[in-house]
Amino acid sequence: MSKDIIKCKIDEFLKELEGINWLKHAGDESDRYRVVCSFTEAWDGWNDKMLKVWLKKSKNIEKVAMESIGDEAIDLIFSRISEAMGPRIAEGLVKFKDRIEKAGLDNDTYGLDYEIIDFIKRDMAWACVERVTDNIGFFNKVLGVLVEGRWACAWEGNYPSGRFVVM
Repeated sequence: MSKDIIKCKIDEFLKELEGINWLKHAGDESDRYRVVCSFTEAWDGWNDKMLKVWLKKSKNIEKVAMESIGDEAIDLIFSRISEAMGPRIAEGLVKFKDRIEKAGLDNDTYGLDYEIIDFIKRDMAWACVERVTDNIGFFNKVLGVLVEGRWACAWEGNYPSGRFVVM
């Protein structure tokens, strides 16, 4: 696949992300997901379960991407996603923290802010890699959760059975 086609697909993907209200519904109840209400609960209570699913899925798509578009294209995707979306995600995180503070809830993230932003950027980058390589899968499901204004922080159950754990 040519660099121009890859760049075009990245641009299309970034355009789709423009209207996301990052973390707008974080902490809101849901019938579809298991909801955790704090970053520390997401991190302390669910990190191992997240890694079990996310690592396997990221290794799978990375292997496909290495074979089809190469390391340079993967790096380009991660770089473009980080540059374009990092500040917007950070803005959403600040709004979320303001909302929970106004509600009188504990908004202490124990320094997890940057990790959360990086996790979201990573998930979006892998979703973009899936699109570029025409292998739509797990990370586009994660993207669907992000588009809803939530953060998919883990998986409850044995994937694919079960459901996302979200903020």
